[in-house]
Formats: sequence, C-alpha cells, structure tokens
Amino acid sequence: MKCFLSHSSLDKNHYVSKVAEKLSPNIEYDEMTFEEGKGNFEEIINALNRSDIFVLFLSENSLSSEWVAREISEAKLRLENGALKRIFPIVIDRAITYQDERIPEWIRENYNLRPITKPTLAAKRIKERMIEASWNSHPMLKKRDQIFVGRNKYIDDFEQRIDDFSKAPPLVVFTSGLREIGRKSLLRRALAKANVTRETYEPIRIDLNRDDNIEGFILKLSDLNLSDDIDTSNLLSRTTADKETLCAKLIDDIICSHEILLIDDHYCIVRYDRDIAPWFMNTIEKVEHKQIGLCVATSAKAAKYKYIRDDRLYFIELPELQQAERAGLFKRYCQYLDVELTNQVYENFIPLLKGFPEQVTYAATLIKELGVRGAFQRSHEIVSFSTYKASIFLRQYEDEEPVLAFLRFLASFEFVSLDFTQQIAEEINLPLTDYIDRFVADSVCEPIGGSGQYFRINEVIRDAVVRDRTHMTSEYHSALHKFVKHFARNYSTEEFDVSEYHIAVKQALVMHVNLPESMMIPAHFLQSMRDLYFEKSYKEVVQLADRVMQNSNYYDEHTRQDILYYLCQSLARLKDPRFTSEVQKISGPEHDFLFGFYYRQKRRYDDALVRYRRAMNHVRTEQRARREVVFILVSIEDYEQGLSLAEENYLRYPSNPFIAQAYFQCLLYAPGQEQKQEKLHKILESLEKVGGARGKEIHSSLAAIYEHKFGDKQQAYRNIDEAIREYSDVAYPVLTKLDMAVQDMNRNLISESLSMLSNAGATSGHTTIKAKAQALLAAFDGDQGEANRIVENELSDLSSNAKERLIRRIRSII
Repeated sequence: MKCFLSHSSLDKNHYVSKVAEKLSPNIEYDEMTFEEGKGNFEEIINALNRSDIFVLFLSENSLSSEWVAREISEAKLRLENGALKRIFPIVIDRAITYQDERIPEWIRENYNLRPITKPTLAAKRIKERMIEASWNSHPMLKKRDQIFVGRNKYIDDFEQRIDDFSKAPPLVVFTSGLREIGRKSLLRRALAKANVTRETYEPIRIDLNRDDNIEGFILKLSDLNLSDDIDTSNLLSRTTADKETLCAKLIDDIICSHEILLIDDHYCIVRYDRDIAPWFMNTIEKVEHKQIGLCVATSAKAAKYKYIRDDRLYFIELPELQQAERAGLFKRYCQYLDVELTNQVYENFIPLLKGFPEQVTYAATLIKELGVRGAFQRSHEIVSFSTYKASIFLRQYEDEEPVLAFLRFLASFEFVSLDFTQQIAEEINLPLTDYIDRFVADSVCEPIGGSGQYFRINEVIRDAVVRDRTHMTSEYHSALHKFVKHFARNYSTEEFDVSEYHIAVKQALVMHVNLPESMMIPAHFLQSMRDLYFEKSYKEVVQLADRVMQNSNYYDEHTRQDILYYLCQSLARLKDPRFTSEVQKISGPEHDFLFGFYYRQKRRYDDALVRYRRAMNHVRTEQRARREVVFILVSIEDYEQGLSLAEENYLRYPSNPFIAQAYFQCLLYAPGQEQKQEKLHKILESLEKVGGARGKEIHSSLAAIYEHKFGDKQQAYRNIDEAIREYSDVAYPVLTKLDMAVQDMNRNLISESLSMLSNAGATSGHTTIKAKAQALLAAFDGDQGEANRIVENELSDLSSNAKERLIRRIRSII
C-alpha cells in the first residue's frame, strides 16, 4: 500500500522530507519516485494511479501552489471512482484553519482538519491511516454513526440557551445518563443543530478515568498537538495552581484552533459524590475564551443545584429513549442494514426494546443475521441485552483464542494506538490490527483521539474482561517487556504517542524498569498499584505508595485518598499493624469500609460487619459494602441473615458471577424458601449467559452442587471432578467437592479433598471449610477432644446455628 505526498516544495526540507524518510519505500514522492525526462504532470498522474492514500500537507505555501491544487482535483476524481481508498489532509501550519476558503469546500466539509506540527508524529498518523485503509469496517461505520433519532426537547433547549444573548455562551456542556444511552451522540447533534459546528464536524474525543485527575488531563490535552512550547514534565512535583494554569492554556489553545473537546468522563471531572472536581472549576476560571470548548459526557450526574448560577456550565440529563424514539431508531437502523420488515413485524419487536440505543441496533443486527423468525426466537437476548451485553458480544470470539487473548491484552490498558499495536504484532506474529478492525465493526472497540488514532474497549466489555482476571499470556508479556525496554532506551530521541507513553511508564513501575520520575504522574502509580494488587503483590503496592506519597503535597486531595486507599488495602491483606495509623489519614465512608476489610482479614467478623454496615449508608461505598456483608455472612454460614441482601445484590448485578455465587449459596442453605429449586436453576441459567472463564468456572461448581442437592449424587461428583481437571489452577472446585463430601459425611472423600486443597493454592479465605473438614476427620478417628478444640478455637466465628449443626454431626460420628 502506497501513499502520495501532496505538498509545496517550500515545505519539503523542514517537514515533508522528514515524513517521507519515515515512510519510505511506501510513498510516491517527487524526490524519490518521479522519473527524470517525463513531464511533471504526467508523472504526477502516474504516481497518483499507483497510490492508495492521498496525503495533503496544508500550509500557506501549499494553498498558494497551482500544482497542489491540480493534485487535489485529480485525487478527488480517483476517490470518487474508487481508485483512491482515502484522503488524509494534515495541517502543518498553525495559521491555517478549516475556515480557510482556499481549502476546497468538499475537504472542509468532510474532514476534520487538525494541525500536526511534528513530522515524526505525522508519519505515525499516516502509517495508521494506511492500516485503516485496508479495513472493511470504516465506510459502513460512518453511515452507522450518522443515524440519530429524537431527543428533540433536549436539543431545542440547548439551542435556546445558545441563542440567549442575555448570557455568554457556556464554556462546558455536561450530559449525564446511563452508559450507552446516547450522551455523546446527543452532544454532537446538539452542537450541529445550534450551528456551533457544521454537520460533518467530529469533536476531538478523549477519555478521562478516575485515576487521571488534572495530570492525566494535561498529558492527553498536550498529545493533541494544538499547543506550542508546552512543558509537561515534573507533574509529580508542580503545584496544583501551576497545573491549573497549564491546563487552562491547553484548553484555550483548543478553542483558538476552532476545535471542541468531547470528554467521556468516568468520575474524573464529575465525581461519585456528584461534585465537580475543584481543580476543574479552578481551571475553567483561568480559561480566557468565552465560548463552548468542552463537552463532557459524565458517568455521574452533577449536583446541578450547586452550579445553577454559573453561566459557564450547561447541564443535560438524558433518560432512556421514549417509545416513539425507539421505534424510529429501530426502523432507521433496519433501513441502514437493508432489512425490510412489515408493519406487523415492527410491532412485534418494539415491545422488546427498553430505551437503550445499542439494544435497538442489536435487535436490528440480529434480524439481519438470523432473519425475523430466528431473531424472535432469541428475543430473551434482546430483552436482557443491557444486562448481558458483554457476554453477548464476547460470545462471537469464544472459539478464537488468539482473538480473545488479544482482547484481554487490550483490557489491560486504558487505550492503545495502532502504532503500539503494530509493534506488539511484529513481536508475536499475529494480525492484531485486523483484530482491531473486527472489534470496531462489532462495537467492541471504539476510536478516540484527535483523528481517531486511538482505540479503547467498550467500558462494559472491559469491565467484564477485567473481572474475569485471566492473566496475560507469556507471549504478550514478553512483547510488552521488550516494548518497555525499547521505550526506556529511546524516549529522549524517538517520538512516542500518549498511549505508548502511559503504557510504558505504568509497566516500567510494575516491571522494575528505571525511568525518570519527571515523566510520571500519580495515575501511573495508581494503575500500577491496582495491577500489582490484583496480582497479590501487596508488598510492592506498599512500596509504590510510599514512593509516590513523597510528593503528596502537590496532589489533589482525591488523588491522595486513592493512593492511601490502595496502601491501606494492601496493609490489611498483609495484616500489617501499620494499617491502623495509615487508615486515619482516610476520610469519609472509605474509612469505615477499610476498617471492615481489615477486620475481615483478621477474622473479626462482628467488628467487620459493624463497619461495613456504616459504609452501606453512603453512596460511594454502598455497593462494595453490601457485597462484603454478604460474603462475611456466607463465610460464617449465616445464610438466613444474608439471603435478602444477597438477593438484592443479585437483582442489581445479575451478570456478576461472584454476586450470583453468594446468592446461590444463601438461597440453597437458608431454611424454608418457596420455589427454591426454580430460583437456583435460574441463577445457573444466568451464569451460563454471563460466560467468561470465571463465570464458567463458578457455574460448573454450582451446577455440581445443584445436582448433588436435587439430582444424582454420583453424577454430581463426576461433574465436580471434571471441573477440578478443567480449572486446575483454581481452588474453588476442590472446595466445592470438599463441601459436598462434608454434607455426605464421607470420610474418604473428605480426606482426599483436603489433600487436593493443599495443592490447589487454598488461601486464608478457605479456613472455615477446611477446619470443618478437619474437625470431622478427627471425629472419624475417634478424637473428640481434637474435634472440639477445632470447633472452639478455629471455628469460633461460625454462626450459632452452623456451629450447632457441626457439633451434632461430630456427636453422631462418635
């Protein structure tokens, strides 16, 4: 694949020749490929005919060049007849904007014209466009993304606010609502309808997560390359006021470039408690321009009443699609897919739709793939789409382990560039960029960044992949380590994009590769600490926390609290008495939650329950605390007390396999309960829909328990033995077999399972079932004293009912 470099000769030495050097030999460029002796224009035509991509370098010089104008005209003809796959205009002169009338109107209207002033960065972007030009998904995706129906009230209200001359235009527009409800689509449509942007304009898209804070925001703004002479080093040790000033300068430069930033905000700007981050409010106070510059799609709904008098802010709260809007979107999407349906068929499908745009498009896609009859037979999938979205999307890759392994790799990072992906692909010899093409077409991945050069996994799918806790394969780990080492050697001389920068710095902290702290921000430490925590490397988490907290006076309070949270969690895991002093530095409901967690590690369950129940009273910690309370009640076998809370948790989060497991156990062992067997069976069906490695493993164990309770016990043991073989690196199937053996009072199986458990990596969390089994073995051996000692000393935290049941069993043996 080749690209034609259209430029003015006056831009050759300082810019275009440097790009050509990076792209050679895959270019058509007058200094390298035009033959001597031929007329210039004839050679240009031949070069265009050999090219797949037309790269247009826009500057004062090129817009004054007759040759460039002729090349543009010829390129347009070839784009229209399909000879050219893509045109990629690059602004290399900051004096040029998309409003410049010398740029042909068809380019101004159809392309986002953004400056790339560094030749090395331009070469990277062109390489990425060359990869994308081979993809099949892009033409259809553009049509798909233009489909928009309804939301008229919110768009009209926004238009009225923009036209209100008694107020200055807002600087920031916030939209809130459920994930995938259409927040970003509404913002794009509202901007165009209010004539803030043209219809075809695509705002610059970036994502901010809770870890980013102001430092991460600065780095992502700087990566847009819309500012000159910006120093983003030493953000760990610069004052908050200095960082706010720097951030405001970057935002002003975006507005000066006639751009709008679209931020997908995951509790960074608008936090869990619904407050807007203080650093953000201070930053916009310093922004000089008074026009729309930022649109923020928030995960949390801002407490609008606190900011109602601030005309710089405008808030939209978006509900689900109305019935008529669902029907309209469904019909429009069917037309896009060339699916023709009768009015009766439309009427049959409309009641299945619950107001989420993605659910509507999924229903239409299902009809396209399976036909009306086949899609209606899977109507349960349409109805439960928002609950089981991740498993529905991931199911299509379940027989393609290389594709799934790459998806798990991607889930380790916030976002990746094609350049980074290509480097990893060369190491492991797999077509990874083709996989990204599939993910984009399947709505598993989405493009973000100034020119869509970065890719992030859909948040719901990423959550499911991360929750599965499947480790990165050794091939990917090795390739990643090589990349980090390469970065460490070359960061001062080679151009790296912001995704490569974040990945390299974060992994360097985990892999003990030395990099200067001037390159780091708190988010790098937080993300590394989280990874190490899930790898159970608690001592390393403590070391990183102590290191990053040396500069804590320069951090936002939110960042300090997050670092301390991981520090305290790790200290609690280590049962380190230092926990009790460090936790005093944490304020709010997290203080109680962490004490509950610490007491749970110490098996002081009564104290833990007191703290967790306090934490349940605050929105930030309610869900975490509810789950922990149930897990404790299951641990002490107080199933009756845990049942109602376990059921509530499950109804809220039916796709979480750990919550489903806790509810299953409470329901199974709590006395009474109408339709118990039917409810248990539905939980198993739900786990099958969830899928994923962890979901399948938990399902196999619970299915064996169900068979043991209501079916053939011998078959139940065969099933659990199969699960033990399949999930040999997980202790839970062995624990399940041990529990079944205890229920049956089968001495040989108890002894066998205990031996297996020692080899399966059982942890302190499995103490109760092990101690119960050991007490029963002591009873079988006639040692009542040892059995009683175990009950009194090692099982003192069991609920009174559970302890009485165990004592009766011991007495029945002796």
